[in-house]
Amino acid sequence: MRLEGFESDAPHRFLMVLKGSWTFIPVFVDQKRVPAPPPLHYEFAPKDEALNKQAQETFVSHMRGLADEWINTGRDASGEGEEPGKRMLTTGLKRIMSEWAAGNRPDIRFDESGELVVSMPVRKVNFTGDGVPIGPLDAAKQEAVRWFAGFLDSPYAYRLCKCRSCNEYYYTERRAKGWIEYGTYCPRHRHLASAMRSYEARQAPAQERRLDVAAQYWGKWPKSMSTDECKQLQWIAKKVNENVSLKWTPIRRNWVTLHGAEIETRNRALRGTLPHTARVKAAEGRIHAEG
Repeated sequence: MRLEGFESDAPHRFLMVLKGSWTFIPVFVDQKRVPAPPPLHYEFAPKDEALNKQAQETFVSHMRGLADEWINTGRDASGEGEEPGKRMLTTGLKRIMSEWAAGNRPDIRFDESGELVVSMPVRKVNFTGDGVPIGPLDAAKQEAVRWFAGFLDSPYAYRLCKCRSCNEYYYTERRAKGWIEYGTYCPRHRHLASAMRSYEARQAPAQERRLDVAAQYWGKWPKSMSTDECKQLQWIAKKVNENVSLKWTPIRRNWVTLHGAEIETRNRALRGTLPHTARVKAAEGRIHAEG
C-alpha cells in the first residue's frame, strides 16, 4: 500500500497565505475564458469577481483563526510566555477537524501496477449542482480546514510562530525546546526580547529593594490613616521613594497595590508570623532574585 499525503509544499503555501500572499489562494467560483496577450491568447477569470473575492477573504480569515487558536494553546494565561512544543488541539479545533475528516475521507484506489494507493482529500467545490451543493463561502472554509490539516500533518506545526511585535507569521529554523519567557519574535524584532531581558536584569535589584522597604513600613502608617487605605498606600509609596536610590524611577500608589500580596508576605516574614516553610520560600525567592 502506498500513502500519498498532502502536497509536499503545503506548509510553504500555508505560511504564504497567512502572511497575506494571494498567489496561492484558490478560486472558489466558476471561471470563464477571457482574451489575453500572445502567446496565451486567453486566460481564465472568475465569472463572479465580487463573490470570489469574498470567498477568498473568508478563506484567509478562517485559516488565520485556526492558526491563531493553535498558536495560543502554547501560550500561558497572561499571553507573555510561550512553549510551542506543548501546543494541542482545543475542544473547538478538535471538533472542527473531526467534522471535516468525517466528510472528507481519504481516496482509495489501485494504480496500474495493482498497488493500493491511499490519497488525502482534495478540495471539493460543486460548480455543476450535482449531488449536495456547496457554495463558495462554505467551500472556502472547508478548504481552509484542509490546508490546516496538511499543516498539522507536517514538521512545521510546532515551528509556526507569530511575532509579538508585528503579528507576522513565520517558521523557525528548528522546533523550539522549552519555555520562551518573553514569547516569540520575528527576525526583525528579535532584539526586543533581548532588550526586555536586559531591562529586567537591571530592574531586579531595584525591585527587590523596593519590596523590602515597603515590607519594613507595612502597617506602620500613622493612626490617622488607619481607616483610609488610599492614604496608606500613598504613604508606603512615599517611604519607598525616600529610602531607595534617587536614580530609580519613583513609584506610586498603584505599584503598592499591584505588589500588595508580596509586600504583606515579606512583612509577615520580618515579624516572624509567617509559617516556617513560607519564610524559607520567601527567603529563597529573594536569594534567587539577587543571584
